[in-house]
Amino acid sequence: MKNYKLNFFIGIGSGIIFILLIILSHGWVDLIHQIKNLQIRWIIAAIFSMVLYWIFEAKTLQSIIFLIKKDYKFKKAFKVTMIGQYFNSITPFASGGQPMQLYALTKQGLGAGNSGSALMIKFIIYQTILTIYSLILIFWKASFFKSKMSNLFYLIGIGFIVNASIIIFLVIFSKYRKLTHKLILVLSKILGKFKLVKDTNKIQTHINNNLDQFHDNMEIVKHSKRLLIKPVCYTTFQLTIIFIIPYFIYLSFGMSYANIGSMIAGTAFVMMLTAFIPLPGAVGGAEGAFYMFFSLFFASNNIMAAILLWRLITFYSCIIFGFYAFMKD
Repeated sequence: MKNYKLNFFIGIGSGIIFILLIILSHGWVDLIHQIKNLQIRWIIAAIFSMVLYWIFEAKTLQSIIFLIKKDYKFKKAFKVTMIGQYFNSITPFASGGQPMQLYALTKQGLGAGNSGSALMIKFIIYQTILTIYSLILIFWKASFFKSKMSNLFYLIGIGFIVNASIIIFLVIFSKYRKLTHKLILVLSKILGKFKLVKDTNKIQTHINNNLDQFHDNMEIVKHSKRLLIKPVCYTTFQLTIIFIIPYFIYLSFGMSYANIGSMIAGTAFVMMLTAFIPLPGAVGGAEGAFYMFFSLFFASNNIMAAILLWRLITFYSCIIFGFYAFMKD
C-alpha cells in the first residue's frame, strides 16, 4: 500500500512538472508551421539516436556489474537506466537519478555496497570521458567558437574545470579508504547534533560496512582494467550519439551547410554549461544555451522549433519512458 501511495504521488507530481515544462517551452507555433516541411527521416534518426543513447548507458551499467555479478541481465540494466533518466530529468541538478538507481539495484538483489560501487564506477567513467571528449573539442573548435562568441567561450573553460574537479574528488573518494571513513564519521556526528539521525553508531556501522564493500569492489576493478574497455567504449558511443542529435534536427529542416564537428562541439558545450543549473532538466538554461550556440547554424525562423524538437527528443522522452519504467515494477 505504501509503494502504491508513493507511486501515485510521484505520478501526480511528475505530471504537473511535465505540463509546466511543456507550457514554459517556446517554439510550438514555429514547429506547427514548419512540420509539413520537415524531413521525417532525420527526425527518426534523431529519435533512434536517443534510444541508442539509453541502450549504450544500459550496456555500460551491465558491463560494470558483470565484474561483481556475472549473470546480470541487460533488461534489468535498461530498467535501472530509464529510472535514472527519469529522476535526473525531474530533480534539481539531476540529483535524484543515482539515489533512485541505487534503490532499484538493491531491489534487484545486488546489495547496497555493490550497487554503490557499480554506480560510482559508471559515474567516474562518464565524467572522465565527457571531460576528455570536451577537452579535445575545445582545442579542436576553439578558434571557431572564440571568433563567434568570445565571452561565452570562457564559461566553457570554467565548466571544463568544474567537471575535471569532480573527477579528482571521486578518484580520491574511491581510492583512499581511511579518508572516506573519517568523512563519514564527521558527517554522522553533524547529523547527530542536528537530531537528524537518532542512532549515529548504527548509521556509522551500516555505512562503513557498505564502504568496505565499495572499496573492495574498487580493488577488483583496479586489477581488471582490461574489463573496463567495454564500458569506456560504450560511454564514448553514448556521448557521441547524443552530441549528434542536433545535427540530425538541423538536417530535418533541409539545411546542410553546417560543419558536423562544430555542431557536436556545440552540444558538448551546452551540456557542460547546463550541468550546474539548479532546475529540473536545467529548464530555461538548456534552451538558452542551445539558442546561443546553435543560432550560429540554424536560421532565425527555425531555431525555436529546433530547440523544442531537441528538448522533446532528449529531455521529455526521458520523463515519459522513464516514468513508465519506474511504474512498471
